[in-house]
Amino acid sequence: MQDMLEPENLFDPRNFDSVRRRFDVAETLPAWCYTSKKFYERERDRIFFKFWNCIGHQSRLPDVGSYISFNFCGVPLIVVRGQDREIRAFINSCPHRGSEIMEGEGTCRVMKCPYHAWAFELDGKLMATPLFEESATFKMADHGLKQIKLDLWAGMMWINLDLDAQDLKSYLGDLPERTKLWAADDMVCVSRREYPVAANWKLYLENFSDGYHVPFVHQHTLNFKKVAKRDFHDPSIHLGNYLMHYTYFDGTRGVREHQKKLPELDLPPELKVGTFFPVVHANTMMSFAIDMVSATEVYPDGPEKCTLVTSNLVPKSTADLPDFKEIFAQYMANGDVVRNEDVIAAQRQQKGLSSRFNGRGCFTPQDKLVHDYNLWILDRVIGNAAP
Repeated sequence: MQDMLEPENLFDPRNFDSVRRRFDVAETLPAWCYTSKKFYERERDRIFFKFWNCIGHQSRLPDVGSYISFNFCGVPLIVVRGQDREIRAFINSCPHRGSEIMEGEGTCRVMKCPYHAWAFELDGKLMATPLFEESATFKMADHGLKQIKLDLWAGMMWINLDLDAQDLKSYLGDLPERTKLWAADDMVCVSRREYPVAANWKLYLENFSDGYHVPFVHQHTLNFKKVAKRDFHDPSIHLGNYLMHYTYFDGTRGVREHQKKLPELDLPPELKVGTFFPVVHANTMMSFAIDMVSATEVYPDGPEKCTLVTSNLVPKSTADLPDFKEIFAQYMANGDVVRNEDVIAAQRQQKGLSSRFNGRGCFTPQDKLVHDYNLWILDRVIGNAAP
C-alpha cells in the first residue's frame, strides 16, 4: 500500500498532477488535503479570507442596534444594524488594546469595549474614550472599528474579509438573474438551525454536488422521487463564482406524496421541473425549489470539523397560512433525516481518509462535478487562478 502521510513539499503542484487530468482518468485529492492543518490554513487564507461568504438571513438583525458576534475562521466579527438601518460588519477587536468588544447577540445603543470602556457608534466610529482626551497625537476619527465588506443578496447577508475584493453583484455573475423569479429577496426566513459535522468542510460541499450517492445514502428518503436527469455546470454558460447542478423531478422533495405540501411558488412552468442547486463560493450551498429557497452555510473549524447552518425561506403568504407550522414541521423532520444521512456519510469519509494507507480514488460521470470542485480548490490553494 502507498503511504499517504503528508509530504514535506505539501504545495508542490506535482503532487496534484493526477487530479488535473480529464475527470474519467483523474485521481481524487490526496487524503491529506482533508486532514492537514497546513493545507487547511492555506485554504482559509486563500479561499475563506478572499471570497464572499454567507452568514445568514438579514432578519437576524431586525431592529436598529440589533447585533450578532461570532468567530469566522478564527476572526472575531460583529455585525450590526445602524441608525440608518444599514447592516455593517466589523472586526470584533478594540483598536485600543485588542479586546473583543461584543459577545453573543442582542440589541445595543452603542458598542462598548469591556476593558477600558471605549465606546463606538453603530457605524463603527469611536465616540467616547473615558479619562482620555483627544490631542495632537490622538484623534478619535483615526480609531474607529475596522469595517469589512458586507452586502445582501437573496435576503442573505454576505461578507468578504478582502477589502480589495470585487463587489458581490459582480462576483455572483449571472446567478441573481437566473434566480430572480424565485423572489428570494422578498421571502421570510422561517428556520435557522445548526448541525456539527466531524469532517473536513470540503467533504460536505463535495457531497452536495454528488448525485452518485443519492440512491444509496438516501435510499429510503430522497430516492423516493424519481430523477429524470441532471444538468451539470458549464462554465461557458453559467457565468459567476458558483458551481451548479439542476435536478429534474416532479413536485417537491420536501415531503412524501401523502403528506401535505406547501404552496408552489409563482414560477413559470420551465422552473417547476425540479430544483436548481448552486454552490456559491466559498461557503454556501443553495437550493431553489418549487416551494421554497434554502441556504446552508459551511463554517470550517480546522481540517477535520465544520458546522452547517441551514436557513429556509418562503413567501410571507406561505408563512401566514393557518396550518403553516404543522406543514413545515414535516418538511423539517424529513430534512433532518436527509441531512443526518449526509453528515454520517461525510464523517465516514473523514475516518477513512485519516488512514495513512488511504489510496487515491477516481471519478464517475455521476460525480464529475466533484472533480470540477476539486479543480476549483486547487486553482486557489496551489495556483493557476486569480485569488
